[in-house]
Amino acid sequence: MEIYLLRHGTSLANEQQLVCGSSDYALSGKGIEQASRVCQELSRIPFTRIYSSPLSRAVNTIAELNSPIIVNIEDQIKELNTGDVSHITLPELWSRDERYRQPWLSPDLQYPGGETFREMVARISEWYNTRAKYWSDSDKILIVGHEGTLRSIYLNLMHLELTDYPDFPIGNCDCLYFENSDNKVIRFEHIKLNGTEGELN
Repeated sequence: MEIYLLRHGTSLANEQQLVCGSSDYALSGKGIEQASRVCQELSRIPFTRIYSSPLSRAVNTIAELNSPIIVNIEDQIKELNTGDVSHITLPELWSRDERYRQPWLSPDLQYPGGETFREMVARISEWYNTRAKYWSDSDKILIVGHEGTLRSIYLNLMHLELTDYPDFPIGNCDCLYFENSDNKVIRFEHIKLNGTEGELN
């Protein structure tokens, strides 16, 4: 089984350094260009199942994907619900409480009007485990979402604890690739979008 986790292209919120979370912000001009490039590369892969967060920045990242497979829109793989602070800047959030800079270290810290980090990881992990029951070793799966989506599924696939939450950078339109056999990851690769050549490498 091959699993590709794709982060959405650069959004307007990313460019403004907004907290954003599960609020719906569109792709920026740069994000649209990134999405077009990544779709050219991903269209070479014969996916058997495709899933996407319902947020427009995720859905529109694969708008140009040339695939006959229907995209399943999945509410559970949205980004962290950051509630009342979704429209402030990241520096402003961190000035209110430094723990928000690395929320996985304080996983029960609730975002005002939103959810905790632990709740997000549990939500996305539950979605993954439910869907994965129906997948076979011959499947090639594309999941399009957000940093929180990718990192939570990474935790699940690697059989790690929340304290091992990955904090390596995941750029816009980067892919995390996993080859799985018997519920074990036998190959992992972080595939970065190359801005100069416009292809995955």
